[in-house]
Amino acid sequence: MGAPRTVSGIRWVALGACSLLATAALAASGPYVKPGDEVVGFVRTRFFDAKKAEAWASTHQGYGAAATNEEDFVRRTNEALAELGVSHSALYAKGSAGHTALSAIFQHVLKFPRVEYTSIGADLVERPDGVFVRHVFAGGPAARAGLLRGDRLVSGASFEGRAGKPTRISVERTRGAAPLSLTVTPRRVNPKAEWLEVQRGSSRIVERNGRRVAYQHLFSCAGPEHQDVLQDAITSTFANAEALVIDFRDGWGGCNPDFLNLFNPLVPLFTDINREGQRNTRSMTWRKPVVLLVNGNSRSGKEMVAFAFKKHKRGTLVGQRTAGAVLAGAPLLLSNGDLLYLAVMDVEVEGVRLEGTGVDVDVEVPDSLPYSEGKDAQLDKALEVAASAVGRR
Repeated sequence: MGAPRTVSGIRWVALGACSLLATAALAASGPYVKPGDEVVGFVRTRFFDAKKAEAWASTHQGYGAAATNEEDFVRRTNEALAELGVSHSALYAKGSAGHTALSAIFQHVLKFPRVEYTSIGADLVERPDGVFVRHVFAGGPAARAGLLRGDRLVSGASFEGRAGKPTRISVERTRGAAPLSLTVTPRRVNPKAEWLEVQRGSSRIVERNGRRVAYQHLFSCAGPEHQDVLQDAITSTFANAEALVIDFRDGWGGCNPDFLNLFNPLVPLFTDINREGQRNTRSMTWRKPVVLLVNGNSRSGKEMVAFAFKKHKRGTLVGQRTAGAVLAGAPLLLSNGDLLYLAVMDVEVEGVRLEGTGVDVDVEVPDSLPYSEGKDAQLDKALEVAASAVGRR
């Protein structure tokens, strides 16, 4: 009886060892091992600081094996990337708002045939006290539904699958008041197309203190199209305005350095003279007072413009210090469809490194978003400063 028990024990140990090996093999080949290894590989070979990249990659090799689902993988990845201590370095899950926005900005680089998302035409921000409407895009579904800046969404924060379908939402407009019920009809739209629509739709001339002040909101500055839209407005819609406010708050950066050419006084004036002797003088650049409206979410290329404006005294900065996120980022597609946005180059602007520092404003105005009932103290101050600058240049 002793021998069979010994053989049986050996066999049980062998089976247990096989089971442990199988479990280890399964963990090593889990669904997030490969994308995790891709993140590590990209950081090791593409991150702008080679020494820091190697140390980070060695520390986090194989981290993806511990992820239990997509949300957990994204969380673990972003917590690890945060250790790099820089901007332009984050993972965006496939289908997320950030993924869609980056896909639109880099559509040709990523070779995506089509990029769309379900939008209500508003910029929403999640805060500890709820989800609030930060910007209502002119002419969009949210504007037509009656949403205002500062509204808190009580219900209806997710609109996926609701494109073209009237959708009831509840918003709290005044703190503690009974929620309002509104109907919004989401739409499928390309983000860049929407941002350009926002920019065009925001263009207006406001009477402030007896002065005509032009305004345009550049939610994104990524791509020459945004610069072209502003230039068109400068030479046509804004021709009779006396000052200009450019709203750089929130959204995405991306302004090219030649954005500053729109404000270059060395570009000559042009005067057309017809057969009847009528003269029409045109300027391709803005020579009048200008205010840049910025905040802690004004990033990247927008900060480069803000820095140049301040250094060369071309305009006044109103709002709050910019983000201090001035590195060159590249979108890197993982095998599971997620997008890694990684800082691949350090940046200095006229010898100054803005990363981690940002650009301070000339006129500080705190944000007052929650329950603001459509009011915008930062914009009001920017318009006032622009109007007061008329005649002083």
